[in-house]
Amino acid sequence: MTRPKDPRIDLTMVGDWGTANFHTIWGWVSAHLRWRSAPLSRFTIRTGSAYRDSVELVGMGEADLAITTPTHIGVRWAREGVHFYKNRAFPNLRTLGHLPQDDRLTLAVRADTGITSFADIREKKPVLHIAMPPRADDCLCSYVIDLIFRAHGIDPEDIVRWGGSYYEHENPRACLKAAQNGDCNAVFNEAIMVSNWTELVTQYPMNFIPIEPDAMRTLVDQYGLRPAAIEKGRLLNEQDIPCLDWSNWGILCRDDMPEDVAYRVTAVMVEERAEFEGRFRHMPVHQSPLTYPIEPKRMPTRVDLPLHPGAERYYREHGLLD
Repeated sequence: MTRPKDPRIDLTMVGDWGTANFHTIWGWVSAHLRWRSAPLSRFTIRTGSAYRDSVELVGMGEADLAITTPTHIGVRWAREGVHFYKNRAFPNLRTLGHLPQDDRLTLAVRADTGITSFADIREKKPVLHIAMPPRADDCLCSYVIDLIFRAHGIDPEDIVRWGGSYYEHENPRACLKAAQNGDCNAVFNEAIMVSNWTELVTQYPMNFIPIEPDAMRTLVDQYGLRPAAIEKGRLLNEQDIPCLDWSNWGILCRDDMPEDVAYRVTAVMVEERAEFEGRFRHMPVHQSPLTYPIEPKRMPTRVDLPLHPGAERYYREHGLLD
């Protein structure tokens, strides 16, 4: 029997730069919403950075849905109007939940530099050519990288003053390829699961630089960042490496999204999850951007925003929210 169609809808969703996971998510969601909705429903996917522009487009009402990562500091800062979102609060942000991704933000330096710690960087003032996300005011990742440097007593511009440079690109794979090609001798980035990280540490011995305890306390206590570690052996590292958590893909909307629409989008993400997982299951889970399987009971948690009432109703009706 054919499923009855829900009412017509018109949604604008912000993905990534156009070729990565967030665009894939909205393509998957849009297809199933289209099949569930009345004819002439319209779904528009915009490109974005997944950071400031994506979050603000939703907060300002220019888009209905966006995805961002990680699911703690960025969205909390945006709601409160602090740090990266200073003087621009979006208390109207809500979430439909998250999709799982196990990720880290870390600094790796080629072993032939002799650098093994942030203390070495402070004291030796090495010439580092660092591949990293864009040093631009719309990039949360580079903002946090600067916080990490400063928490260790290093001005980010010191890297340039000491003769080094920054290679900048939105796509972590492009950054890693610059290091693989020998154009950079360090990488400060996330997407720790992508194959280029494994290829890089196989090609060149790399030292992962641990965040110092005092610096970690500053990052956690003053900014609310979450500590994490690259587990021993994950990238040929001989011990756990303290770093920052950069996990999970948060699904964002506003508090004025109609409850039935939020309910419908949430239903697609839960009920059609097997199709999305299928795009990643050919990869070992530790090298997959999506940490499969998607566990619906976990989806409404770990995003530092209130659940939209429509999403909350869906999760409660299906026994997925305590």
